[in-house]
Amino acid sequence: MAQEQVAKLKKKQWYPIIAPKQFDNVVLGETLVYEPQQMLGKTLSHSLMNLTNDPKRQNINIHFKVVEIEGDKAKTSIVGYEIVHSSVKRFVRRASEKMDLSFNCDTLDNVFLRVKPLAIARADVKGSIAAKMRNNIISYLTRTIKKMNYGDFMADLISHKIQSEMRGFLSKIYPVKVCEIRYAGIEARDKPQEIKAEVAQAQ
Repeated sequence: MAQEQVAKLKKKQWYPIIAPKQFDNVVLGETLVYEPQQMLGKTLSHSLMNLTNDPKRQNINIHFKVVEIEGDKAKTSIVGYEIVHSSVKRFVRRASEKMDLSFNCDTLDNVFLRVKPLAIARADVKGSIAAKMRNNIISYLTRTIKKMNYGDFMADLISHKIQSEMRGFLSKIYPVKVCEIRYAGIEARDKPQEIKAEVAQAQ
């Protein structure tokens, strides 16, 4: 009974949530909890524009998760990258072929990801060429990501290196005007047959 009374008397406090070293450990925000350990597992999103002071990156959100408590600070890791929906809609124009895909793959250090690339051709393309491009997008990204640790993959994604390299690869098949990864993030592992079915559907 005495312990319950002490718990009730204890007040919540504000604790800072810190970005990873990649973003210079800036403060992402604060959260109000009784104990710092209660922050473990908390997720939050931040505009890449605010993290890099680059207005051109305002259409991208980075998702974070609290993975460690150090003193009274919550340390985070990056768990996702996402282009905001309104920007994705602006990419699409008439007289063009949109390839909007979704599939799962592993990094070199066995982090399981959901990846959603988006490519838009400069004009309508025939079914066979569009199918070839879809297949090549999935195979190219799967091979590329499998050779990279998760941290390196996220760093190249945020710097737009992977997207630029993918665009160069696809342009050898057919000219593209948009080549993006609209989402990439850590995901719980699904059953193998569910993954295969989704990849087949995306193709």
